[in-house]
Amino acid sequence: MTGPFQILIIAADPQLAPECEAALASLPGEAAVVHRVADARQAVETARNRHPNLAVIEMGRDLARLKAVVADLAAVSPDTLSVAAFRPELFDHEVSESAMLIEALRSGIRDFLRRPVSAVDLGQLVERLSRRDTRGPVRWGKLVSFISNKGGVGKSTLAVNTALGLALRYPERVLLIDTSLQMGVCAAMLDLSPTLTLTDTARERDRLDDLLIRQLATPHASGLHLLAAPADAVEGAEVNDDLISRVLTLSRQAYDYVVVDTFPIFDSVVMSVVDSSDLVYIVLENVVPTLLGATKLLVLLDRIGFPRERQRVVINRYARHSGCLKPMDVALKLDRDVDHVIPYNRGLIAAANLGRPFSMWASRFSTAGRRLSAIVDEVAELSKSRFELNGKSNNRPAPQEAERPA
Repeated sequence: MTGPFQILIIAADPQLAPECEAALASLPGEAAVVHRVADARQAVETARNRHPNLAVIEMGRDLARLKAVVADLAAVSPDTLSVAAFRPELFDHEVSESAMLIEALRSGIRDFLRRPVSAVDLGQLVERLSRRDTRGPVRWGKLVSFISNKGGVGKSTLAVNTALGLALRYPERVLLIDTSLQMGVCAAMLDLSPTLTLTDTARERDRLDDLLIRQLATPHASGLHLLAAPADAVEGAEVNDDLISRVLTLSRQAYDYVVVDTFPIFDSVVMSVVDSSDLVYIVLENVVPTLLGATKLLVLLDRIGFPRERQRVVINRYARHSGCLKPMDVALKLDRDVDHVIPYNRGLIAAANLGRPFSMWASRFSTAGRRLSAIVDEVAELSKSRFELNGKSNNRPAPQEAERPA
């Protein structure tokens, strides 16, 4: 970081600036330069002239105003990191804290400060920002998730094989996150025994950053990294949707691609995953009970406003047995195109049992292997626009594809 550390405080409440200044005064090192403004117009002018490292924005219930301020700052000073400062009493029984924080993240907010602002919280934020600046611009990787509201459809198998297929092309640049908090299976499918899991992100939340995310991940021989599910339901209770949102944001800074496996129920954790996803793969089988559940899930995605262009429907373990629905029948019943059809393959099941993912050894003549590769290709295509900083390209080229093993 060159020059003095500059902080822009944007607040109608006159107490926010003194809180930040008092917190800064107790931190070691050189004093920061603090600029105080009361409205968006002054904020834009100050940001344009000063290019502050950090903007602390007072957060109220009017998230449209917050979004407008963040967008204006990004336009005139794209390197400025915007964080929101909020009082706990902002959220009452009628206002969901997690929903508002997720909406703020959608607006471009990168982190949060709880008021009154403490020296510990602000110091950790400044430290993370300093480390980020020494490594150059923030890179935003692409995130895809696999969801279903019914277990046993092979969702985890698809997530693992997609992540591993990407890792074979881009070693060390792909992270698989198992957010099935009570019964994650990704580690077993990869024949890994992680000593660190998502529970450790909860226990280290005060110093969590993109570097620590990489340290908590378990490497696989393919070049894939795994952030494993908690060891059991008791540990899983330590992980909530707020933490998941932060883990996903930091993971996108640490990796080119993030693939997320989920629990087969649409709870607040899965909603956080979906909200952060560039693509969501809805996994089902071509049987009526699963199809009825998938129909409800698609309706729910529409109700929460998740764009259809970011949804992909996958028929997994497709079989032509008598009585099974054809892809055309499934599309008609869903009133939605079927994007991918993965045929039933005993090798996929055997691979899951042996901990040797199908993508590592599938023959190029295998229909199932080719269909899985099509999903990997689709995710890889996202990289053409993956390097972004505050919504703007930083002109860094997409990762080069490594030579595939024979």
